[in-house]
This record gives sequence, C-alpha cells and structure tokens, in this order.
Amino acid sequence: MPTFMFYLTPFMPLLATIPLAVVAIWIANRWFRLRRGDPELRAEIAALRDEVEALRQEQAETQERLDFTERLVSDLREAHSALPRSS
Repeated sequence: MPTFMFYLTPFMPLLATIPLAVVAIWIANRWFRLRRGDPELRAEIAALRDEVEALRQEQAETQERLDFTERLVSDLREAHSALPRSS
C-alpha cells in the first residue's frame, strides 16, 4: 500500500460523500430554477399546456363525431329492422 494512501484513509468517508453532494446540489438547482420561474422553463411549460389544451379540444371533437356516427348507425339499424322482410 503506498504511503500517501495511509494519509487519505481518515478522509475516505468524506471523499465518498462528494458524489452524493454533487447530485444533491444539482437537484436543488433544478428545484430552485423551477420555483424561481426560469423563463426558458416557463416557456416550455406554457407550450406544453397549450399543446395539451389543443389535444383535449381535438379529442372532444372526435368524441362528438363518434357519438353522431353511433346515433346514425343506430337509427339506420332501427329503420332497417322496421322494414318488412320479403320471403
């Protein structure tokens, strides 16, 4: 074992916590940027909200069309079943 490792042995627990500290600082930075309202992040969130609203509107229109088609098919089946059957 090299001699310098002997001097580092007491500091090993401290050295092992450095990667955890770096990750904690990165997470805190992201959290503060989110809470502070980073303009770039706010713009991205606004764009995503607009996209979700557009998708909701499109889904509502599609649901209305499906309901109309189901009613139309149901009416046609009722009309067809009311017709006299030929033998």
